[in-house]
Amino acid sequence: MAAERTAIIINEIKYWKEHRMLPEAYCDYLLALYTNGEDINESVPVKSSNQWTQAVGIHFILTVTMIPFSFLVVYFTEFNSLLQLGILSFFWIYSVWVFLYCRKREIHFHHFPLYISLLLLLLLTTTGSIVLTASTIIQSGTILSNFILWLFISIDKKHGILKTVSILCILFTSFYIILKYLTS
Repeated sequence: MAAERTAIIINEIKYWKEHRMLPEAYCDYLLALYTNGEDINESVPVKSSNQWTQAVGIHFILTVTMIPFSFLVVYFTEFNSLLQLGILSFFWIYSVWVFLYCRKREIHFHHFPLYISLLLLLLLTTTGSIVLTASTIIQSGTILSNFILWLFISIDKKHGILKTVSILCILFTSFYIILKYLTS
């Protein structure tokens, strides 16, 4: 009877460890306690915390360097417009992936890739509207809709800095559109 109870407890601890219901160190400790140290080495972690830190650091550095490279691609090269949009789309998709990767692993600074992806989306949609239309009203509307998206995301994710920046940008863009109508 005691062996059955111990087997049930060991299976529960393995389940908790597999589904991350408890930290891995706690599960290892409990497994070592109930199995008398026999089963402790059954699973080796795939990566150490130092390797995870290095991987996340590389992703952050790549994501941050995308902003100057995006401006370089758009404003200082003579690439075809579709190639520029393709490169910007790739940069944006990668930054969104980094944000989702960091949020899934509960990294504390996961909001930085969010901000970078929003900036890249702004640059992508602005460049796309310039390529597709010559209307400054449509371009201004595209920029304004990006800032409204920023506001909704800031309200949803509860980011005060992004909320402040989006409100200021909405105000400045609205004033620009109003002045554009008054002067034309």
